[in-house]
Amino acid sequence: MKVISFYTEGDEKNYYKQCADRLIRDCDKYQIDLDLVKKESLGSYRENCLSKPKFILDKLNEYKTPLVWIDVDTVFRNKPDHFYAEGLINIDLAFSSSNPNLTGMKASPLYFNYNELSKLFLEDWIQVCTDVLENMDINFDHESLFGMVTKHSDTMQYGVFPPEYCVWPGQSNEDTVIEMGLSDISDKIEVLKKMGIEGDLLAIQTIGIL
Repeated sequence: MKVISFYTEGDEKNYYKQCADRLIRDCDKYQIDLDLVKKESLGSYRENCLSKPKFILDKLNEYKTPLVWIDVDTVFRNKPDHFYAEGLINIDLAFSSSNPNLTGMKASPLYFNYNELSKLFLEDWIQVCTDVLENMDINFDHESLFGMVTKHSDTMQYGVFPPEYCVWPGQSNEDTVIEMGLSDISDKIEVLKKMGIEGDLLAIQTIGIL
């Protein structure tokens, strides 16, 4: 299974470069086939996030095979065996969730099969992200992803990775496969505050590297 991600440099803490180096080490350790791309920043954390679906679609068309997207600040604690499950061939899209319903859905990891349904999903997601930017909406790729999953639920087969694939930093145990990364760069914090996220909730979203 091909695993893809991208990162940009230039944040004040060099956070994403550190994460990229760590991700390369993790993937070498667990023999994960990683395609990690260093991209020029589009100007802000939010714009970079909203470019995610186009990057995924481009890579899907490049490799012409199913693949998994992971955020660059992902930490692998064990080998992600579910990335290689035979049953994924019958799934169009798989994601992780912290609870049994979509309210706990995460935007990483994301599995996309190589088929027309997955590509149509990504094309729609790209358009919504473009609209968010043009309308100056204060949203990220995550919010638009939730809408896309609901919109395409009648036509696509979805799968859910186990909860061990989306563990908050500081809550990992021996069964954890993926520990999520949470950056605390100033650009991200500014946008979160504009979204009305403050106090303890803001702290939860900006733990950063542990």
